[in-house]
Amino acid sequence: MKLLLYMYELMSGLKINFNKSEIILIYGDDELCLTYAEIFNCQVGKFPIKYLGVPVSPSRLHVADWTQLVEKNEKKLASSKGSCLSIVGRTTLINSSLTSTFIYHMSMYLLPITVTKNLDKQRRSFFWQGNGLKKKYHLVRWEVLCKSKKKGGLGIKGIRKLNVSLLCKWWWKLYTEEGLWQDIVREKYIKSDLLQNVKHKIDDSPVWADLLEVRPFYLRGRKITTKNGKNSLFWTDPWLHSQPLCITHPVLFLSL
Repeated sequence: MKLLLYMYELMSGLKINFNKSEIILIYGDDELCLTYAEIFNCQVGKFPIKYLGVPVSPSRLHVADWTQLVEKNEKKLASSKGSCLSIVGRTTLINSSLTSTFIYHMSMYLLPITVTKNLDKQRRSFFWQGNGLKKKYHLVRWEVLCKSKKKGGLGIKGIRKLNVSLLCKWWWKLYTEEGLWQDIVREKYIKSDLLQNVKHKIDDSPVWADLLEVRPFYLRGRKITTKNGKNSLFWTDPWLHSQPLCITHPVLFLSL
């Protein structure tokens, strides 16, 4: 392996910095990991690792792995900024705090409920207290403020809803687009089953497990074009009306 890396250096003209490299074994032995680290003269790493700024791990990420995201949001909503802003300015800053970094993370993983609550707590405090010197009453429920202006809210983006929407987009891409990712997912997870019948397995990746968790939201909001009928269920899919036949004709469905 080290010989191949040196050959890569000669062919590409790039230099590998082993001092900044890490050896990580998936479910490997610690002694074996140390042996490889001595061979390559690099450090021993551990999961989760960061790839393009996103934490990656063969197992599900814990709440502690999202601490950096919570701290980053706290810096953006610092009390020194809120002291000189009106409610309109705070609302704008709260929405802008969900920058590309947050969108990128939420497009890959379903954030834990604890992390979502911490982020919402920071945003609530910033909206109502502003300068953070004195605790103030929250006059309106946060869920109301997160509604659109047409529904009586302020249009503040709800983190949980945004997270679910971004993950549901992967389901949309899976069934409306073609590509390498779609081929791999269909071959590894879906195979010949229908989307509605795919079940969670122990060896599923964390990303796929999160996609399965938001699947009911995607199924609830979609409308099916039957075509040859192989990818739709007669009673439980909304292929004829906006609701499935099992809901519009419950008597017939229960009599089956």
